[in-house]
Amino acid sequence: MKRLPFEREAVPRSVAHHTRTTPAPRPTTGRSPPPVGMRGDIVQQPVIVGVDGSSNSLLAVGWAADEAHRRGAPLLLLHGHDPGHESFSRRDTEKEHQAAEQALHSALSWVQDHFGDVEAGAELVDSPEAELLAERGREAQMIVLGSRRPGPVTGFLLGSVGLRVLSRAVCPVVMIRGGDVDRHPRKGEIVAGVPAEEKEAAAVLDFAFRTAAAHGVPLRAARAWGLPAMFTQRSGATSLSGRAGEIEGHNRSELLDLLKPWRRRYPDIAVNEHVERGFAAEMLMTLAAGAELLVVGRSGRGGGYVGHVVHSTMHFANAPVAVVPAE
Repeated sequence: MKRLPFEREAVPRSVAHHTRTTPAPRPTTGRSPPPVGMRGDIVQQPVIVGVDGSSNSLLAVGWAADEAHRRGAPLLLLHGHDPGHESFSRRDTEKEHQAAEQALHSALSWVQDHFGDVEAGAELVDSPEAELLAERGREAQMIVLGSRRPGPVTGFLLGSVGLRVLSRAVCPVVMIRGGDVDRHPRKGEIVAGVPAEEKEAAAVLDFAFRTAAAHGVPLRAARAWGLPAMFTQRSGATSLSGRAGEIEGHNRSELLDLLKPWRRRYPDIAVNEHVERGFAAEMLMTLAAGAELLVVGRSGRGGGYVGHVVHSTMHFANAPVAVVPAE
């Protein structure tokens, strides 16, 4: 009997969690050339998408396949679960594997039907989801996750698993929610929230410019600013207005300086600056309403910390959100 592309090797249970599934056959012809500005080493890294069988997960698969096509990158559909979890009996484990195999088979078939030039493979791995995705992300361009509700297989949720992946991954993590996209992403712009910290800003702009180049769309670089509490509490209207103008001018100048090297590297990308007084999360959610993708940064604090801007945009932005680590 012919083995499914992702079917596990027959191995003893004691070593099953180390087993990798067999990748799907990879086409070698018909691929579009890599977008301008994409380095060869980056292009070879895969786009990874978590598959759990839910409708939102399938939207994530569609988005990831389109992104892999645009970037000339391989695509890996990935599912993992912990067979040693106390809630799993042997029968439950087998049912879980059957459901996972079916979910992967359906998703992989859809990708091969609609994106035949993308090198697509699928893996079913006996490993906890968050740890598996974070580890594989070390050699990936990005991780794409979907679904806020559990599907027929243990879900990649924005709660426990999603947040653990976000806080641990060393590559960008893109979260797709139902209603944000369909299987053919909308045409808009890339919105990048550019933080003040230079290392974090560089990581955000690197990913945002690469994505804008791959999509052939403009980039909007946004920066929010606010007055220190001492000025809002003690200053008169005249001095407050003057100080506000100075701070806005400083932020605009700083943003322009940060953009200079990226504009030289990507001269064909139309870049719009947006500097606004207010809260960063609120500003970005407003700008994301018509965007193809919102890009935000995550500091390197670790310990599960992702920041309030990431939390807010992940839950409420009306667009896919890419979280880029500063590491």
